[in-house]
Amino acid sequence: MSVNEEIREQRKKLKGQGFKAHWDYFWEYYKIHTIVALAVIIFLVTLIRDIANNKPAALDAIFINCNGQDTQTFLQDGFAEYAGIDTQKEVVVVDTVANFISSTIDTTSVAASEKIMAMLSARALDVLVADDTAFGHYAAQETFMDLRNVFSAKELSDMEEQIYYIDQSFIDYMMSSAYTDYLTSGKYDPDNKYARMAAEYNETFVFPVQDISDMERPVPVGIYLDGSKAIKESGSYTETVPIAGVVINTQKQENAKKFIEYLRQK
Repeated sequence: MSVNEEIREQRKKLKGQGFKAHWDYFWEYYKIHTIVALAVIIFLVTLIRDIANNKPAALDAIFINCNGQDTQTFLQDGFAEYAGIDTQKEVVVVDTVANFISSTIDTTSVAASEKIMAMLSARALDVLVADDTAFGHYAAQETFMDLRNVFSAKELSDMEEQIYYIDQSFIDYMMSSAYTDYLTSGKYDPDNKYARMAAEYNETFVFPVQDISDMERPVPVGIYLDGSKAIKESGSYTETVPIAGVVINTQKQENAKKFIEYLRQK
């Protein structure tokens, strides 16, 4: 049996086995590829940052699963003009090349995930924009700031129809020892709705969507960018409505807020 045939057979066996099984399979076959790809990405990012202006960043944003051409330049220039940023002194960085598909763990997705993790660790990321599946994946990891700490009550009220909520009780369960035990044993309490939701999330890779009335502790963490002029004109998301969130440890909260306001313009 050839290597390709073996891989195809393994993938058939993995169907319906959940995130952990897919991850173990990926790491066995693509570990070296991932390490090399990540090293190249980090090198290129560092090189580009050193060469490109060598100026402090007024904003660092990343768009996941963006498909527009020349989107990066369009958004960087558009926001700099909107926020009155002097590009002779500061730079706006909008990364639009990251791709992450939670249901397909490949070198591209892992490299994007590692890059985002590195930026979060370095407190070098301010805003993350993504389609609903990728945004949910990062929301589950407590990546985003509670927007009540960013916008006023009046501002949030005006955006109510566009707010993306998570249930903190579900996130707490995902961080609990009970969930860790489930990942190890495959067993969970069927009477616990959050245990059921977590099991479904592990099988489908899709972050559960709940009505706010069904949440125990709703927290606003994202803004749907439906009708966004910048998104439409840049062609960055043509088949889905992206969601924008402020990263929990941003060092430039005011500019992060302004960037979301820029993206919300219609």
